[in-house]
Amino acid sequence: MNNNSQTAPAGAGAQRIATAFDLYRRGELDRAREIFSEYMHDPALGTDARRGLAVIAWQRRQPDSAIQLLMEAVRLAPDHSDARADLALTLMMAGRLEESLEHWQRRLELAPKDAAAWHNFGKAFVDLKRYGEAAGAFEQALTLDPNLVGTYMTYARAMQAAGDWSKAEDVWRRALKVPAAEQAGYIGLTGLLFKRGRLDEALEAYRQGVIRFPESPDLRLGFAQLLEDFADKAGAEREYRKVLALDAGAPMALEGLLTLLRGDALDDDLAAARALLADDQQPPKARANVGFGLGKALDAKGDAAAAMSVWAQANAARREQAGPYDRETGSQYIDRLIEAFSPEFLSQSRLWGVDDPRPVFIVGMPRSGTSLVEQILASHPDAYGYGELPDIPKLAKALPARANSIQRWPEVVASLNPELTQQTAMRYLGALMERKRVSAGRLIDKAPMNYHYVGLILTLFPNAHVIWCRRDPRDIGVSIYGENFGLAQKYATDLSDIGFYIRQYARLMRHWQAHLGERMHVCEYEAMVSDPEQQTRALVSAVGLPWDDQCLRYYEDERPVLTPSRWQVRSPIYKAAVQRWKRYGDALNPLIDALGDELEGYDNG
Repeated sequence: MNNNSQTAPAGAGAQRIATAFDLYRRGELDRAREIFSEYMHDPALGTDARRGLAVIAWQRRQPDSAIQLLMEAVRLAPDHSDARADLALTLMMAGRLEESLEHWQRRLELAPKDAAAWHNFGKAFVDLKRYGEAAGAFEQALTLDPNLVGTYMTYARAMQAAGDWSKAEDVWRRALKVPAAEQAGYIGLTGLLFKRGRLDEALEAYRQGVIRFPESPDLRLGFAQLLEDFADKAGAEREYRKVLALDAGAPMALEGLLTLLRGDALDDDLAAARALLADDQQPPKARANVGFGLGKALDAKGDAAAAMSVWAQANAARREQAGPYDRETGSQYIDRLIEAFSPEFLSQSRLWGVDDPRPVFIVGMPRSGTSLVEQILASHPDAYGYGELPDIPKLAKALPARANSIQRWPEVVASLNPELTQQTAMRYLGALMERKRVSAGRLIDKAPMNYHYVGLILTLFPNAHVIWCRRDPRDIGVSIYGENFGLAQKYATDLSDIGFYIRQYARLMRHWQAHLGERMHVCEYEAMVSDPEQQTRALVSAVGLPWDDQCLRYYEDERPVLTPSRWQVRSPIYKAAVQRWKRYGDALNPLIDALGDELEGYDNG
């Protein structure tokens, strides 16, 4: 809130109100409240008194009281522009967005050159997902004050949320031309280019950014991570160490460095990570990030027991952030998918989609070999790998609105028809071409969690190629436990939960296999390691491509790889990851017990 009294009338009373605002700013809320209360019924000062009491009420977490006081303030003085701004902002912060718009409009009628008010007006529209109106307000704000750094950021991110990537890029590039906003512009632009798969451009933008702002840890961290994706190990290490020189103990840089170096990590790096992990004053996010990196380094150095101990600490910290996994909800979601994609629906919708053989979807549990399979196929001269794409889940989430249905995903598939199915399929293809227009005969989407959407995928594209990557669940489980996943993967923080989750995944995959099995190709990780050429030939044939020897030399492909397996897939297939689970002994008992009969058919060695 705008806690000043610049619009108050002159005189002793006005001076007292000004004193009260000063007391508020110094944290002396009770004394400030006493003074404001004295002037509640003063005809000239009642509005500012209520503004002061409102800001104290908000500070004391009494939002309803704050709003009521400000409503009274604008009734007393409808043209008091600061009171209007206070009320509009307070309504926004309380989530009463539609109501706030009226008061922002009135504030801007009274003070049309208030750039900050135009920014907040735009922010209210963003929160309401009215992105077109938000853009107009942000343009007004930047016309009045081109140095509003926060406006560039909010504006560009809003356009990204709206899917207007071109406009978002334009805003970030405009920010580059404004000294106050230039650094934020580089951070935003590089992030946008990365998300859109324009990795060469992102790399060049990072190079320019770190030249302009060599002491920006954020730019150097992003630069380091992208250099890893481009297989520049020396460059990535250099940038991680520069981040740590700028910000000693920076958790994400330390994690990145340890994950990069693994067995080659220096003793000083390990000591820094251990100290941070043991520091209870560090936030859970920092302890989790560093713990995962430290565990990988210790594991690579051959100390499996220490690695498991550190991963347990990292996962405990991550659970503090994410909360526990809800097994009941997870199981019910699988039930709902199986019911929605019934044999009857799958049969009925078989010919609804777009007859395009180009899409290839690689699915399976995380850490099941999906990156390896993508790298093999993407090395074929007539295939292009897009990496892990979010488009199928986004299209599924958008179906209720597209179908004008009150049903949510997945029940909304009952509202699908041939026309909507084909429209949705074309949106997917359009999203691919927007990222990168290629003439390849096979377009690869390697998003493992698309296993949830196999029924939708083969409804949209009846001639698509679905590759199901399978691997010993124990190796999957321990690999997940030691990986730094996002907050959404709550199951990944507990070995027993991982086992439960794998059982639910397997249940759904059995459903897809029972009813769509002839349209899926199973790729067993262990078989690929045992006989790479035979399995690679079968894989290439399964997606309808002619054989090419380059697929056996996939590790020579210099394409960027954006997954934790980036270094493994740049090496020839090796057997060390098969039956990796044996290294960890009894520590894996919770996982093994939870997997139960899902281990049938796997070698216990």
